[in-house]
Amino acid sequence: AAEIFYQLNSTQRIFAGINARQSNDLLDSPVQDIQDTDAIFYTLKYDWLKPQPGNFLFPFKHRLLARVGLGNREVNSVTEQQQLFDITAFNIFTLNPKNSVYLNITGGGLFSDSIFENELLRFGGINSIRGFEENSIAASLFGVLNTEYRYQLNSSIYVHSIIDAAYLENDLALTKEKLFGFGFGFGILTKAGLLKFNYANGKFEGQNFKLSNSKIHLSLNALF
Repeated sequence: AAEIFYQLNSTQRIFAGINARQSNDLLDSPVQDIQDTDAIFYTLKYDWLKPQPGNFLFPFKHRLLARVGLGNREVNSVTEQQQLFDITAFNIFTLNPKNSVYLNITGGGLFSDSIFENELLRFGGINSIRGFEENSIAASLFGVLNTEYRYQLNSSIYVHSIIDAAYLENDLALTKEKLFGFGFGFGILTKAGLLKFNYANGKFEGQNFKLSNSKIHLSLNALF
């Protein structure tokens, strides 16, 4: 991938770039829904990021990162047009010095006359819907809403609730699904960065909650 950007102001930038994607079938036996593919996308991206100076637990107040791309995919010398988009947007609503509400939206889509299993978008885990394994869910179109009620114990520790919801469409499997995740977590500011612990239980719509489906998510966000 290659990008150039234009700085609109101290918090906003626009990017233009070229993104090459290659996906290979590594299975010994051929599968109809998995193919070797090569694609090149011309992308346009907008990034608006507002920092919160002096707040090391929550260094950013809000962000909007959106990208669209137009491209061509080649399979067995056959070329097909494709379009893609992805978006990330979050905001922290501060109620008082100790209490806040965090809302985060992520989503993406790949549009094509035909689509293969190894082209589907992957999501799930601590950076999307919690209560599911990392990148365990495949979709051609998806959207995720993360919500947290946060209580800050001190300048380096906070605890929070987890209520997540997601919607997906899989054009290959011809399915539409709703997903939910519920749980709790905490964050600790360490010398290495922000350590996050999340415990969440995820389920598809129509399923019963099972304790055995609960997942523990850990992450360490280091700032340089």
